[in-house]
Amino acid sequence: MSEYDVAVSFAEEQRSAVEEVVEAFRQRGLTVLHGPEQTHEWWAHKEGGDLPDARVRFFVPFVSEVDDFTTAALRAVKAGDEHVLPVLLGDVAVPPGLLHPHVSYVRGSVQRPDQLTESLAGRIETAEAAGWQLAPIADVVTGVKGADPVEEAPEPVVPATFSRYAEQDATLRYLGEQFAAALPGLAARGFVGTAHVGGTRIAVRVERAGDTVYALDVQRGGIGGDETVNFVVGKPDGAALTNGWARPVYDTGVGAAVLEVHDFSVLGGGGTPRAYRREELFTALWGRIEAVLASTVG
Repeated sequence: MSEYDVAVSFAEEQRSAVEEVVEAFRQRGLTVLHGPEQTHEWWAHKEGGDLPDARVRFFVPFVSEVDDFTTAALRAVKAGDEHVLPVLLGDVAVPPGLLHPHVSYVRGSVQRPDQLTESLAGRIETAEAAGWQLAPIADVVTGVKGADPVEEAPEPVVPATFSRYAEQDATLRYLGEQFAAALPGLAARGFVGTAHVGGTRIAVRVERAGDTVYALDVQRGGIGGDETVNFVVGKPDGAALTNGWARPVYDTGVGAAVLEVHDFSVLGGGGTPRAYRREELFTALWGRIEAVLASTVG
């Protein structure tokens, strides 16, 4: 059985250009299984007994477009076939569902056979150093044609049951419960903390010797829309104002509802909107209160 460094496959329109690349391979000292008829279509329609009786280091399809045969080759790479090494030509891109996170594909141009040759030679040297064995080309190509289609993960979608208003209610309830539980603990530091929790508003007040040193109103609705949670720092004077607001959104990346917080000054101000879970938002709000009180004591 003959042995080769590479066996090549190409699209019909690449025939002349690939012949020049193959000649560059051979001048570099690489052994190449190549015939003018061995196009993608030729390899795709040959059965095991009709395929060349040879062993190869790599089966190298030149990919200028993603068609049925080159898609099958890319599937084989993703499935872990170390003997399949596609060469990506021009600006052709591997579809996201066929990308392998640990494979660096050979990319080049048939107009620059010297660059392609060096890239391929480097891969061959690496494979030899790692002790990779040659494989029968019939087995490699049969494996390519038999590679199972890659099932792409469905595009994440917002569940039909997601409700901004239900999340708004849950956020107000949670914040109210957390403030009511945490504020009494300020007494040990000489502050009096109270929380008035209503259906549409949570009024947080912290006093010292009868003077209000911190005030925060958490309100249903506001500048961002009636589905948002609005934050007002300081005693309201009847004017429409805000120090920040949060809109419930569904994060398809994590598969959960979060709060998109627009912070003007309630948490310190500045920056782009940031996503918080309810627990994270309370922690941030309480941390801001602690910072203000520490400054007040100082």
